[in-house]
Amino acid sequence: MAAIAIYAADAARRQRLAVDAAEAARGSSVVAADSLAALLRLIDESGAEAVIAAPSPGDWDQVDWAALSRRASLLVMVDDPARMIEALQAGAAAVLTGSADGADIAAALAAAARGLKLLPEDALGLLLPERATTSGDGEAGSVLTARELDVLAALADGASNKAIARRLGISFHTVKFHVASILAKLDAESRTEAVTQAARLGLVML
Repeated sequence: MAAIAIYAADAARRQRLAVDAAEAARGSSVVAADSLAALLRLIDESGAEAVIAAPSPGDWDQVDWAALSRRASLLVMVDDPARMIEALQAGAAAVLTGSADGADIAAALAAAARGLKLLPEDALGLLLPERATTSGDGEAGSVLTARELDVLAALADGASNKAIARRLGISFHTVKFHVASILAKLDAESRTEAVTQAARLGLVML
């Protein structure tokens, strides 16, 4: 009988995950861990083939997610789009939002069994540009997502990463992710250079 290991530091969330996982994978045993150390022990003891993790913000630097994804099919539940991308880059078989239910988990497990990746639209928006921007004279400009354009406008206003996070209602980490992406797409080495380049392309008004 296959085993599924789940992890969530919060007891209520852990209990809900256990119920959802049991419904999603009928016939599989479900084991739960309240710490990352306990999760690693459970994987070894139960031979779990899948792990469903709902990490808290402080968990990300406490475990080698890539190593964990090599030990079992890893499903990560997270709402921060930048963290979604990190989880995929670490080899997660699926990324789910924190509100995912048993049906979502079942779909993720089925996809993982077929060697497919499953991710929410928020993460897809970071991987696939939502719209392309070009300069007025037809010269191809860098492709920026709508959210990156929002961040770029805030950069042009001189806002700090913390101020941008507050303005757009996103996390500080997500802002850093977007700023790095903007610099790369505009071939800029600094925020000031990115804004200058964006102004030249007609993406922002100074």
